[in-house]
Amino acid sequence: MNQDKRKAAMQKRRAYWRRIVEEARRSGQGIRPFCRERHVKEHLFYHWRGVLAREECGGVKSVGEPRFLLVSPQAEALAESDRMLELVNERGWRLRIPSGADEFTLRAVLAALAAAR
Repeated sequence: MNQDKRKAAMQKRRAYWRRIVEEARRSGQGIRPFCRERHVKEHLFYHWRGVLAREECGGVKSVGEPRFLLVSPQAEALAESDRMLELVNERGWRLRIPSGADEFTLRAVLAALAAAR
């Protein structure tokens, strides 16, 4: 019975954070002002947003437009001023990620690629 109570409490917590994350997405505000206005701890917001994103890997949802491009091996070399991180997976796909890219979106993209194996 104790395990049932814990499971129900966790489901309730997940539902609460799903609602908060969705409200933040719809608000158009930055995360810091959104959390401050609603008296939500910012670090918990980021934690739960990541937890929920990992759970949804089968149907990855992203916030905003992804800032990543899947490029072909023939793509032109980048200028020195265009600093990017380049990841190459085992299939040879290259992801060029600009500095300052959104961490949440990057995690979602990487999760989707991992699921596509």
